[in-house]
Amino acid sequence: MDKLKRYELINQLLILEKLYPEEADYYARNRKALENGYELHYSWLTENISDGLSEEECKEVLDILDMYRSITFSWQRLHEGEELPERLKFRGFDGNNETELMGYVQYFVIDLERFDELTYGKEHPYFNSHCPMLEKYRRMLSVWKQYDFDLTEDQIASVMEA
Repeated sequence: MDKLKRYELINQLLILEKLYPEEADYYARNRKALENGYELHYSWLTENISDGLSEEECKEVLDILDMYRSITFSWQRLHEGEELPERLKFRGFDGNNETELMGYVQYFVIDLERFDELTYGKEHPYFNSHCPMLEKYRRMLSVWKQYDFDLTEDQIASVMEA
């Protein structure tokens, strides 16, 4: 990083120190690394920024949520008044290996307040399955996409067994 870019970032960090006094120490430490040219620590400035997901990856997650919406609403239609069994509930993604996917679900469901039925009444759903789920969900999607949104009991079983 050249000196001009460092100078710009140093000034931004000085502004942040003043705007957010409760986090001033954090910004000051980062500013000091830039002022002194400690290149090893430059990456620390962005350590809280996710690599992100592509549009295609986001759409795949939304397809998965839509599939679980279909399963949930279909089961509720078929079993009026009964609680949805655990085995049919959306488990989320693995917090260790599918972190970005899990984060997107949290953003979409909690922050944007969508797919509320997939929170299952929890005030703070975490959506950490504690095991990799993407491949399982992909198999389920390939079966689910063969059906209409309103599923029969057999179709729900077929999707879940994929």
